[in-house]
Amino acid sequence: MPLNQIQSLPLALAFMGLFIILFTLYFFALRHLPGKITHRFIIRSTIAMGIAYLLLPLVTSQDVFSYIAYARMAVFYHLNPMVVPPTAIEPDFVYGFLYWVHQPSVYGPTWLAITAGLQLLATAIGFKYVLSMEMLLRIFGLLMHLGSTQLVWLLSERFEGLKSGQDEANWQTRKLGVTLAFAWNPFLLLEACVNAHNDGTILFLLLLSLWFLFPQTENSRPPFLVAIVLLALIACLKISYIVLMPGILLFLLLQGTAISSIRRRLRDVGLATLIYVGLIIAIHAPFWANGALLDVVTMTPSASRNINSIYELLVNGYAQFRGIQLTHSIDRGSHLEVLSHMLSAVLFTLMYAALCIRSFRRPQYINTWPALVAWLAGAWLLYCVVGSPWYWPWYAIILFGLFALLEMTQQELPAGRTPVHFVFGSLDVALLGRALSSSMVGLYCLWILYNLLPKLQLAYLTSLWVWGLPFLIMAIVRARTRLKQKPLYTEPSL
Repeated sequence: MPLNQIQSLPLALAFMGLFIILFTLYFFALRHLPGKITHRFIIRSTIAMGIAYLLLPLVTSQDVFSYIAYARMAVFYHLNPMVVPPTAIEPDFVYGFLYWVHQPSVYGPTWLAITAGLQLLATAIGFKYVLSMEMLLRIFGLLMHLGSTQLVWLLSERFEGLKSGQDEANWQTRKLGVTLAFAWNPFLLLEACVNAHNDGTILFLLLLSLWFLFPQTENSRPPFLVAIVLLALIACLKISYIVLMPGILLFLLLQGTAISSIRRRLRDVGLATLIYVGLIIAIHAPFWANGALLDVVTMTPSASRNINSIYELLVNGYAQFRGIQLTHSIDRGSHLEVLSHMLSAVLFTLMYAALCIRSFRRPQYINTWPALVAWLAGAWLLYCVVGSPWYWPWYAIILFGLFALLEMTQQELPAGRTPVHFVFGSLDVALLGRALSSSMVGLYCLWILYNLLPKLQLAYLTSLWVWGLPFLIMAIVRARTRLKQKPLYTEPSL
């Protein structure tokens, strides 16, 4: 059942109540379990929870049906779904489940290869129906989540240098707590095992690429070319993730200080850029269709429509204040929305350029592995908040994997040690991650409310919940911390 079909109060309360209970149990588990469990328990319990999610008879996004439609177009009808819209297969049974029927696939060849492969598998074992393909995509999403969980555990071990002076038992408890927080996150399980969003696959590939960016032994060079190939595959799944690549290039360029290594680092950056760009072009070439592939960028609603973003709030607030009637189609935004996209592009470009320039001028902000993780998280958070007027909860999925790794740099550092990155500094990324996961699931609850109360014209205020609530929580906690640290009375000096 799609979320927009929850039209009765009992169903709405059941959905909201389910996730209130899940988050309550989740926060309770994070507080009491880390010192009493093992890594094997986390994996087994996550599998069990994932199976329970697989069986939920609803979706909070209809994207999974678009995935199925594009795969069927490629496998059964031999069409190019990256330039041909689903209207070409209107007689197909899956067509009735689609919302974006005039939109060719905005997902790249990487995702088409995965979904087409799953469709071929379903056909080979005799399952040709939409429900069987949906279940295969959910199972694949669970596998990606389990893979990311394992990588969070393994990558956490890369922070061995931070445990100087700490008890081994406490260090293991921290790793278990970080891994548990990621594995049991209700939002991540919902997106992986129910909606089967491909951002979970992107997170797995990103964490895997980070593994190959870390030296395997002391003073050894990391096999970074493998990471570059994985990052190219990510860009060929969703092109917006190209914003992560400059950080990787800065990381390769700014490692080390020896003058003798400058030529080698420049060569590495040049080779990485050549492979990255070359792979993206080569993988997209078979789908080029005489340039029609580029038209998809302008056809997608994300190019001109606003939703769940600060720009939606600004545009609608301004329109109501001035008495302007906003008119838009399903695929094309109003004039004010188009202007807000231009504003978004300018603001994001300026802020992103400042991030890159400052990192270049101060190499310590990106030339270590923990600093790189913080840089990537900061850049993607900036994209979600500032650079994406068209925003949906699953865009934030990769943040939770990166935040999990950053928790290892911030929890109970030895005396005198501070995080080696400036993007988040002393900001509690663990709390930010918990608040964001709650607000993202809460957004679905808001949309249920809007479905039940269609005359309630407050949908454009969702960004206050999506971003306002988490950052308000962070501001309150930060203010309380400063008040506790500030002395109540200071003796006057003589």
